[in-house]
Amino acid sequence: MGLALREDDMKNAVPAVLLFLGVLMASPALAERWAEYEDETHGCRLDYVSDLFSEDAVDKDDFQRFSGPNKNTYFRVKGLANEENWTPAQIRAEYIRERGSDVVYERTKSDFLVLSGIRGNNIYYTKVALSSDNGTICVLDISYPRKKKRAFDAIVTRMSRSFTAED
Repeated sequence: MGLALREDDMKNAVPAVLLFLGVLMASPALAERWAEYEDETHGCRLDYVSDLFSEDAVDKDDFQRFSGPNKNTYFRVKGLANEENWTPAQIRAEYIRERGSDVVYERTKSDFLVLSGIRGNNIYYTKVALSSDNGTICVLDISYPRKKKRAFDAIVTRMSRSFTAED
């Protein structure tokens, strides 16, 4: 009888342990603190994980840079006037002409463009958003190690969905 009681206890304990482990594993994601960045000059805005990225100085290409825990993890944001009145398709063509076609994923709509691929050991994700009047271009570049892809999928998705170019 003592053995039967232990088997029943074990059967009941397994789901409880699995639930506990699931809560533990989900906790870091729930603990992430997000902040909003907005470029006051051009109106580029996005949400980012402030526990992971910290704001640095503007880089040599005039992007506002945010560094992660290592040199391969960062994102950059830049806004500029769309003086040529370019469409996302035209921006895509220029990007491919200048940087080559290492693109693995792309999506082009009337108000934005996404290009993503692999460079060395890193994944890059670039989103270009246009303001509704087509007067402003906002560029978001994200770079992170390929081996961290699963950990970054949800982060990059939220950053991309929040990224906009205001009028």
